Amino acid sequence: MPDEIVVSFSGPFSWSGTPDAPSIFDVEEALKAGIYLFTVPLPDGYLIYYVGETGRTFRDRLFEHYTEHASGMYHVYSPAEFARGEKVMLWPGRFDMACRKPKRECIAAYPELCGPIWGMTRMFRLFLAPLACDTRLRRRIEAAIANALYATPGVIGNFQDKVNYSPIADGEATIGCVASSSARLLGLPEHFSA
Repeated sequence: MPDEIVVSFSGPFSWSGTPDAPSIFDVEEALKAGIYLFTVPLPDGYLIYYVGETGRTFRDRLFEHYTEHASGMYHVYSPAEFARGEKVMLWPGRFDMACRKPKRECIAAYPELCGPIWGMTRMFRLFLAPLACDTRLRRRIEAAIANALYATPGVIGNFQDKVNYSPIADGEATIGCVASSSARLLGLPEHFSA
């Protein structure tokens, strides 16, 4: 195992493609596996909303996310507030811990949700950090980043949805990580242990 892992994020990318963010489906980086971030652009940088990992290509995993998001299976927030780093929930989706909606209700709610869903879709900026490591280490890195965000006071910590990540387990040796990006990713720790 290396002494230190470099987690280098490239982006921003988007789902549909915009002048400032090419489509995830058109970029070479999307053919790799690793850690990815959903973010929202703010005046002082990109506010991280979600941390994920995949052992498949980013393109495949992010398409799965898109289909869940676009069909109302994920949380839907008011786009105007979301663009300011505030979460005003319009719909809990089917993964909300407190109020899970069945798939049929998500489908039935779609006509009311399609506008806000599209607003969020256009807003999301995606960042990719290719990593050539095993699944367990990738999940530990994902959890370490998410836990650092949860622990950050204010808008950064409050913007995170609660997800069950796989942090380091008893008996596992920690490994140092260094995160970098050409864009300012708010709350991303520069140094952390996974």
